[in-house]
Amino acid sequence: MSATAALQTLREQADLFAEVYEQHLEGTKSLQHTLIQDILPGLVDELDLQEEDEERARLWLGDLHSMFRIFRRHKFTVPFALEHVRDILLWRLAIIPAEIPRGSSSFLQCLPLAARDPIGRPIIVVKLAGLFECSGNVREALIRYMELLRLNLEAMNATAGEEGNPSPIMQYVALLDIGGISVQSVSTDVVSWYVLELVPRFPGMLAATFILNYSWAHSGVWNIVKRVLPKSALSRVFFPSQEELLQVVSPSALPQEYGGFLAALSQLEDPLEKLTAPPRAPSPESPSKSVRLQPPLSSSIARAPSISPTSHLNPYFGYPVSGRDAATTPRLRHGRQRKRDLFRTLASLWWGRWRSRVYLLLCIALAVVMVTPRRRPRILRWKQAVRRLLGSGGPPGSR
Repeated sequence: MSATAALQTLREQADLFAEVYEQHLEGTKSLQHTLIQDILPGLVDELDLQEEDEERARLWLGDLHSMFRIFRRHKFTVPFALEHVRDILLWRLAIIPAEIPRGSSSFLQCLPLAARDPIGRPIIVVKLAGLFECSGNVREALIRYMELLRLNLEAMNATAGEEGNPSPIMQYVALLDIGGISVQSVSTDVVSWYVLELVPRFPGMLAATFILNYSWAHSGVWNIVKRVLPKSALSRVFFPSQEELLQVVSPSALPQEYGGFLAALSQLEDPLEKLTAPPRAPSPESPSKSVRLQPPLSSSIARAPSISPTSHLNPYFGYPVSGRDAATTPRLRHGRQRKRDLFRTLASLWWGRWRSRVYLLLCIALAVVMVTPRRRPRILRWKQAVRRLLGSGGPPGSR
């Protein structure tokens, strides 16, 4: 695809996204009100959440744009969106800390806020080689970065609102640098986990991905990655040359490594760094007080059955799963896909869909029975018929 066609596609997608946002803004606000007023109090009671954790949940539910992206993912179907938000909220309380610690990995960097694509969206740079060579826990680093990207969008929209700009910024454009990687260095488990488990918890944050430094040597890597990507994501992936990239994104918004006028990546300020903070220090207690340590919240949340057989986060839809945490994929509870489990799920879905009509038919049948006059039982009518026959065919003196 040429640079002109790619830019035209990006503009059309951005216009469609903005149009859908305007159409479903009131519905999103209604969904958000239901979550905060009805769903959250029930979770607070169910999980016995502390005030700090309740406030964390309330702050996330108050992110209107995150709620819209989840609502949009489920095609604006309220029940599915409510279930998904509940699943994500349980996961967030169990996995994401109250304050994000500063990490040592540097495979992802957000360009300065003034550097935007032609549609006004911020730009992030991801070095895939640095991701797979990360010495720490890659999955924890990805979770941390995704949360920071969400917080960055929230902060940008808050600033834009104060300046009187009504158009929200809800997506990024990613420059994915795949230079220096090979098929052997690609971890398919990490890629699958990111696409199937992490992205659904941060849906719709990426508008387009420009894959840089791509050559024929990377065709094997791309063949592996594209197998786990949905078709909707593949339509937003582009392979521009450096000249084509400069035609789509202004050189004033690109670092030197990619032919732009900005400084090198290592010298640019990363807005995500302003959002990080060291863990909060514990408050000193009086020596005379005996402090009882509370168990971590994740120990109780992780055991919560937050993925149901009918959840869209369940990789085995229709079957019960277990062993769910941040680092492992849920597994089948019984080790295999049992027909009885699928039958229970189908019966539950059928009952949820037709329950009201079944009740209505039962009520109609009961009303018909109540108003119909009662008749003698058939067995009694047979006995009377037999007695009449015997009485009519017997000897004259037998009557």
